[in-house]
Amino acid sequence: MKLRIIRIARKIHLKNRGDSVFEHTKALVQVPKQIKDTEQLWSPALRRPRQDWKDDRDLIEEFDKIVEANPKTYSPKSKGVVFFREIVKELRSEGFNKSEHTAPLAEWIRQEQRNRGGNGEKSSSRENQTPEIPMDLGKTLDSIRKTIGLEDRRVYPFSGVFRKQELLDFAKQRALLLHGTDDLSVYLESLVRKEQSGLEAPSGALFDLLESCEYVVRRKGFNVSKSFEVNACDLWIQELSVAIEPRTVFESVEEGDLFRLLTLSSHHYEADHLIVVLPNDIDEENFQSCRSLQHIIENLKVLRMKDLEGFLDEIILAGEDAME
Repeated sequence: MKLRIIRIARKIHLKNRGDSVFEHTKALVQVPKQIKDTEQLWSPALRRPRQDWKDDRDLIEEFDKIVEANPKTYSPKSKGVVFFREIVKELRSEGFNKSEHTAPLAEWIRQEQRNRGGNGEKSSSRENQTPEIPMDLGKTLDSIRKTIGLEDRRVYPFSGVFRKQELLDFAKQRALLLHGTDDLSVYLESLVRKEQSGLEAPSGALFDLLESCEYVVRRKGFNVSKSFEVNACDLWIQELSVAIEPRTVFESVEEGDLFRLLTLSSHHYEADHLIVVLPNDIDEENFQSCRSLQHIIENLKVLRMKDLEGFLDEIILAGEDAME
């Protein structure tokens, strides 16, 4: 009898224990139901695309109509007006939603409207309703671009790059003919690449160095003559009595030939100063090798291109002091 009672009690205990373990396990493995945040997912802010650029577009187009309809207030010859109209043309071509110029230009118009509103008093006069376009609108937009957190980038319509309308029209025709597009940036990039390729050739590099020297001299207000004779430096500045020999490369084996050229040039021009101009990127060893000629040729100066202007200033200053 006792044995039977013990067995029944054990069964009851095991059943209760199993139910408890099952409930406990069920509680542990039960994963909370994933509830979609429908309020967030379907909120108007997420379902509806941003309309800011459309508001900016409408504001710019409205102001452009005012500018076009009032030539007395907004003279078509005004630099600021021309700049504004060209930006609007580019916005229409590029797309208001894609251009970085949209937000700064619209913000400028809003600022001007607020400023014209003054202390809040309404005015029916057109003068108070229409902003004045500044001559330096580009700088104004740069400042606004920084304020609203956009990348600082100058706004340069192509009309500002090409000062003459006929050049602008020609560039557009060439872009369409050569590249099949009216995007002038493609045409300009191809021109720069072509020039870069030409300058990488030995003859192109020498021509560029010659031209750079000539520009520096003319910027100082002096005339420079070119001479490509065998035994004479290429450039001569008569007013300063300076002969300049540009060299794109220099090797130690060329030392004798260069010595002969400079010596003959000194007598040919009766020069007070001789200058050898080397590229900025010439390696230091070859540069110093060429400079060694300064110890054996009187009044010779060997320079990198970037130092030419400073040395010419020294010659000019010394000449002025001598005259005094």
